[in-house]
Amino acid sequence: MSNEFEALQRQWQSDKDGIESKPQDIENTISSIKKKKNWSVRFHYGNILVLSLVLIGIIAFFYFIAPVKELLSRIGVGAMIGGLILRVIIESLSVVKSKKINMVDDALQTTNDTIAFYNFRKTIHGPVTIAIIVLYTVGFYMITPEFSLYFKTWQMILIDVSYIFGAIIPFIAVRKSIKKEITTLIEIIELKKKMTEESM
Repeated sequence: MSNEFEALQRQWQSDKDGIESKPQDIENTISSIKKKKNWSVRFHYGNILVLSLVLIGIIAFFYFIAPVKELLSRIGVGAMIGGLILRVIIESLSVVKSKKINMVDDALQTTNDTIAFYNFRKTIHGPVTIAIIVLYTVGFYMITPEFSLYFKTWQMILIDVSYIFGAIIPFIAVRKSIKKEITTLIEIIELKKKMTEESM
């Protein structure tokens, strides 16, 4: 990665021949983009790890502890697991896309690629994430009729209500991460503007 960074610095300085600019400003701009890229990759790996653990936990629960028998329940479990698998695939795709951002391209191209990547993430955080949450929630409540055969009414109410409250904590954490990603996108766009103005 350090070799990529040095190559990007050389490319930037080559592209900027004949333009008066402070070397420290250039170095800070490039360093900022590099840090944001590294944070993004770590964020996606963290998401993949957490989602994979949840996925394994749910599969183990329905296989070893509460294997459902009714068709409706099985569709519900499939929807829950399918939603999580889809999200893991999306996060894995995000890692691949992030790593394809070539830090040895010219600085403006690198910034454009980074902006395209964050726009992709912005789309994921919108309708795609909402669809996955809805799919998971519908799947969860599809299991309720079968579970009601084994649990008392008050227990089922507790389970169904606790799902709502239990989902609030991860929702807040995800929302915070989404805001950080969107903020990063805005910052990179601002960096691009700065670089464009300097090259004029």
